[in-house]
This record gives sequence, structure tokens and C-alpha cells, in this order.
Amino acid sequence: MKKLLFLLLLFISGCFTSNIVLEGPFTVVKVTDGDTLDITNQETIRLSGINTPETGECYYQEAKDALTELTLDKDIFLEKDKTNRGKYGRLLRYIYINDLLINSYLVENGYARVYDKYAYDTKRYEELKEKEKIAISKNLGVWSCDNKIKDCLFVASKNSDKLHKPDSKYIKRIKPENLLCFKTLEEIPEKYLK
Repeated sequence: MKKLLFLLLLFISGCFTSNIVLEGPFTVVKVTDGDTLDITNQETIRLSGINTPETGECYYQEAKDALTELTLDKDIFLEKDKTNRGKYGRLLRYIYINDLLINSYLVENGYARVYDKYAYDTKRYEELKEKEKIAISKNLGVWSCDNKIKDCLFVASKNSDKLHKPDSKYIKRIKPENLLCFKTLEEIPEKYLK
């Protein structure tokens, strides 16, 4: 009877044991951008499965500020993804503070998009895609950037004299505060028509 009870307790405890292996704690000493940070053991961490705007792109600063506020000078725990390191040598990790998965938080609140390019190599891909649907439905963060130009005939930067079509790859480099939207040809200032 004791053996049966022991086996039953062992089985039940196994049902509630998570198979997530966490490394840490580590303290965040620097935040580079919205998806990259440095920790106390001199490693650079790239948040796995997500991608935030690059310098100069819409919502870059907000994403960096969010990661800074959440992690800088705080203890974090790391969960390894399918691949240990990315192409630039950074550790690919999911980051936790207490029970909060930072990668997921950034996606759900519009600070990041899911990195679809590496879906096959992202163990939490489906979970992150569900969070992304929430941000898209609420038009949050990076998802609001796309809507600012959808009705534009041409787009330009206040700091340039070049016009771009709304689907141009260069649009992402224009800071939101410098973005000009022209809905008709008549609206376009002379300097852009040379």
C-alpha cells in the first residue's frame, strides 16, 4: 500500500512539474534596443522569437524604453530556444521576470512582431502568434505604424526631398514624427517634385 501511495504521489507531482529549464538569475546591465540586452556574465541576449523596430523605424524608441523599464538592473531568468546562438553570436533566449515572459509581453503590447522568418526554429512560435493577434486586433504599437500611411498616395520625410510610395521599404526608416503623408498630388510641396 505504501509503495502504491508513493507511486501515485510521484505520478501526480510529475504531472505538475514544468519541463522548462531556466538559467539564472542574471542582472541586466545594458539594453541595446527592443530585443537585445547585456547581462552580468558578459553575454549579450537576443530575445528569441521576436523582432522589434530598428533605429529610426517607427516605434523603435518605445520598444527600447519598454524593455529598459522591464529589465534594466533587474534579475532575470533565461530559457533556451531550439538554437543556442544567433548569427551574430548572441544567446537566443526567452526572458522571465517572476512569472512574466518578457518576449510574450512585448508582442502582446505591440512593441514587437513575431519573427516569422525563424518560425521553424522557435519553440514558442504558436504562443507568440496568439499574442500578436491581440496586438493587431487592438492596433497597438508597431501595428499602428502601418495604418498611418495606408491612405497616402506618397510618403516623405521632413528631413528629405524624396517621395516614396506607401509600400516602399524605405518607409520603415522614417521616424514617426518626421513622416509626411500626401493623399493627393496637389498636396505635395514643390521641393518633392523636382
